[in-house]
This record gives sequence, C-alpha cells and structure tokens, in this order.
Amino acid sequence: MAKQYTKNLIKREFLLLVEEKSLKNITIAELADRCEINRNTFYYHYEDIYMLIKEILNDELAKIDEEFNYTNSWENSLLQAVSFILNNKKATLNIFKSIDKVELDNYLFKVCESVMSKYVENEVKTKNINAKDADKELIINFYRAALVGLLDKWIQDGMKESPEYIITRIGSLFDGNIERSLRISENLDK
Repeated sequence: MAKQYTKNLIKREFLLLVEEKSLKNITIAELADRCEINRNTFYYHYEDIYMLIKEILNDELAKIDEEFNYTNSWENSLLQAVSFILNNKKATLNIFKSIDKVELDNYLFKVCESVMSKYVENEVKTKNINAKDADKELIINFYRAALVGLLDKWIQDGMKESPEYIITRIGSLFDGNIERSLRISENLDK
C-alpha cells in the first residue's frame, strides 16, 4: 500500500512539474524534493524519468482498455486517451517535445492497436462474421495507422481542434466500413 502511494505521488508530482518546465530541465533530485522523498526512493521505483513516463502512459492505456470493455466503442476509447492528453496538455507537449518522436508514436500505436483490435474482434463475434485472420489484421493495421496519423497531427498542431468533434466526425464518416470490410473477407478467396 505504501509502495503504491509513493508511486502515485511521484507520478502526480512529475506531471505537475512537467507542466511548469520542459522535461530536459527536470532532475531526479528536484522531483524527489517535491515528493519529500530521497533520490534512492525514486530509484527504488523507477530506473529513470523515461521509465516513469512509460508507466504513466501504460496506466492510461489500461484505462483506455477498460473504457472499451465498458462501451465497445473505439470512439469513446480514443476520447478517453485524448482526455488524459488534454487534462495534462502542457505536460504532454513538454514530454512529447523532449522525447524521441518514436516514443510518442509508440504510445499512440499501442492505444490505437488496442482499440481497433478489440473493436474488430467484437464486430466479428457479435455479428457472427467469419472473416479471415489475415484480413482482420490488415483492417486493424489500416485503421490503426490512420488513427495514429490523425492523433499525431492533432498533437503536433498544438491540440487546438476539439477531439470530440474530430473523433465523432471520423466515426460518422466511416460508420459501417469495418463491418463491410469484414463481410467482404468472408467471400474473398485466399
């Protein structure tokens, strides 16, 4: 219990600190002082700041998965992802400007991969579609790539547009396309 409390404290104070300054200007000593812990306590929980960031993002990914399990909606799941980004807008921009773009894309990739995989499998199961595994993978990869590109551009543009509008609009424009593609797969030769 104390271990989880300390980890949550470190995460919360880190997000507050990165709201104030860029990631490259944050030291472990400064973060430890804000948490009123010693540096060794930080290192007991995390190898470095990048491991802390990965855990924060993985925590958010778990919340996104829960959202999908509750709603079966890829749109609601993506909105869950962007709500974290918006709630920590300045911190997000500071982190993503300071880390290799590969890390940002990796996080977005994981979010979109999880959401689209679950959505496709749910469509197959609930609508009794006998799509080929290779086609399901192609569909997941296509939509994942499109959503990663869309979210990446939104972040790079400073997150000015309403994510609700963008995601809802994309959902409306492409409504039924995934099911249609899965049904086509049933009838395609290998």
